[in-house]
Amino acid sequence: MVKITDKEAICILVLFLLGSSIVIGTGTEVENDAWIAGIFGLVFFIPFALIYARIQALYYGKDLFEISKLLFGKTIGTFIIILYTWYSLHLGALVLRNFSEFANITTLNDTPLIVVMLSFSIIIIAAARSGIEVIGRLCTYALPLVIFVLFLMEMLSIRQMQFNHIKPVFVHGFPRILEAGFSAFSFPFAESVVFLGVFYALKKKNSAYKVLVIGAVISGIILITLTMVNIFILGAVVKDFYFPSYSSFARIRLGNFLQKMEGTISVSYAITCLIKSSVCLFVACKGISALFGLEDYGLITIQTGLIMTYLSFIVYDNTVEMQNWVSETYSYYAFPFQVIIPVIAWIFAEIKSRWRIFKEKSKKSGTRKRKNVSTGNMQSD
Repeated sequence: MVKITDKEAICILVLFLLGSSIVIGTGTEVENDAWIAGIFGLVFFIPFALIYARIQALYYGKDLFEISKLLFGKTIGTFIIILYTWYSLHLGALVLRNFSEFANITTLNDTPLIVVMLSFSIIIIAAARSGIEVIGRLCTYALPLVIFVLFLMEMLSIRQMQFNHIKPVFVHGFPRILEAGFSAFSFPFAESVVFLGVFYALKKKNSAYKVLVIGAVISGIILITLTMVNIFILGAVVKDFYFPSYSSFARIRLGNFLQKMEGTISVSYAITCLIKSSVCLFVACKGISALFGLEDYGLITIQTGLIMTYLSFIVYDNTVEMQNWVSETYSYYAFPFQVIIPVIAWIFAEIKSRWRIFKEKSKKSGTRKRKNVSTGNMQSD
C-alpha cells in the first residue's frame, strides 16, 4: 500500500501552501499591513487544521472520497465527491494559470499562453501519474532549494529595503485587516483541505495533526517574511504589482556585477506551482476514480490533466481579472469547501464515533451480565 512519511507529507504541504502565494502575494489589499493579515490568516487556520486532522484520524487509512460515503451515505456522499473533485480540478487550473500568466508576462512575452500551459502541464501530469510517494520524495529535495533561494534573495535585497515603509501599523483599521486575514486564511492556508485526499497514505494514525500544524507554521513564516520584504522594498504600493516578489527582487543591485536577479526567484515559483498543481490533479483523479469505480487513477491522469489545462486557459480573460478574482471573490467561493462542509463532516464523524463507542460498551456490558447470570445459575445448581 502507498505510504509517505511525516517528513515527506510536511514538505509536500509547505510547497503546496507556498504555491502561487509567493507569486501573487497574500493580503496585499491592506498594503503595508499585509504582514498582519498573514498572521491573522495563519491563526484563523489552526483550528481548522485540527478539524481536518481529526476527521483523518477518525477514518485512518481512508481518503476524502471514502470518508464522504461513510459519513453521508451513497447519495449525499457522491454529491460531496463531485464537489471536491471539482474544487481540486479548479484549484489546480487556477495555480497553472497563475504561473503561466507570470511566465508569459515576465519572460515568455512572445509565446502563446496555451503553449506555456501545455509545457507546464506535461510535468504536472507526469508527477501526478507517478503517485504521491514520488511527489513526497521529490519535495524533500525541492523544499530546501526553495527556502535557500528565497533566503538568498532576501539577504541580497537588504540594501534596497526601507524599514520605515512598514509604518504606520494598523493604518487600515482592525476590521479591514481582519477581512484581509480571512482572505489569507482561504488563500493559501485553508486550501490544505485538499490534503484529506492525500493523508490516507500517512504511516501513523495521528500524523495529520503534526503535518498540518507544522506545515502551516513553516509556510506561514516564509510567506509573512516574504510579505514584509516586499513591503520594505515596494512600500504601500505593493498592492499595485501583479507579482510583488518578482518586482521586489528585480531591484537587487550589488555594484555592476550582481543585478537582474529576479530570474533566480522564478525557480522557486516554478517548483511550488508544479507541486501544488500536481497534488490538485492527483486528488481530482482520485475523485473521478471514486465516482466511476476505477481501480487505477493513473488511467485518467492524462485526460484529466488536459481538462485542467483547458480550464486554466478559459478561467480568466486577462491578468487583471485574475488578480480581482483572488482578492475579491475567491474567499467566498472557497468558503463552503474549506469551512462549511469540513465542519459538518467533523460533527457527523464525532457523533458516529461516540455512538460506535457507546454501542461497543453496551455490548460488552451485556456480555458481562450474561456471563455473571450463567455463572450464578451454575453455582446454585
